[in-house]
Amino acid sequence: MLIWLIVGFIVVPFVMAALAALSRTVRWIWHLLAVISFYISGSIVAAAVYRNIVHQTVLTTNVHDLLLNPWFLVSGSFLGLYIPYRMLVGLWVHLRR
Repeated sequence: MLIWLIVGFIVVPFVMAALAALSRTVRWIWHLLAVISFYISGSIVAAAVYRNIVHQTVLTTNVHDLLLNPWFLVSGSFLGLYIPYRMLVGLWVHLRR
């Protein structure tokens, strides 16, 4: 299973970049999903930190509540693929000059 995760982390950004090169709409969708994912992840983290402050607990003892949240997992996973995608696009633009 670990090998599939590693291969997916390498291959999927290349596929995203190829699809974005073919269609401006796909590029727009990737950006929109990234912004939405950023706000979802940030809101979940902010809520977890606030909850820990209110209950006077330590974040490291309650970190599993944060990391097992399905919304956080999905949005964080997309951001984990989007960042290498943007780096590939930036590299491609830089090499074309």
